[in-house]
Amino acid sequence: MEAITESLYTVALRDAPSSLPADARITAEARYARELERALGGPEQVAAALDAVLSLEGSDTVSAADQELAKIWQKAASTARERALSQIGEAEEAYFEVRLG
Repeated sequence: MEAITESLYTVALRDAPSSLPADARITAEARYARELERALGGPEQVAAALDAVLSLEGSDTVSAADQELAKIWQKAASTARERALSQIGEAEEAYFEVRLG
């Protein structure tokens, strides 16, 4: 189930407890997207950062700027996850999948 569909990217909560109501899942996905946008500057910056981080996978050479961007993404995603899942409770295995639109 993909609750947040921006033209630039999508967010989906994965491996959440099966007892989680759909409205709670949608709320968590929306909050995750908002938190990413807050940390990175908006939907365009989320998509650009994700695109850059994905391009690093499998790359043999990584510039200092790319390393810094990866750190920024990781911190933003971690904070967004923590805040988005704070209302759910037991969801240790849950994660958010972000894909470019």
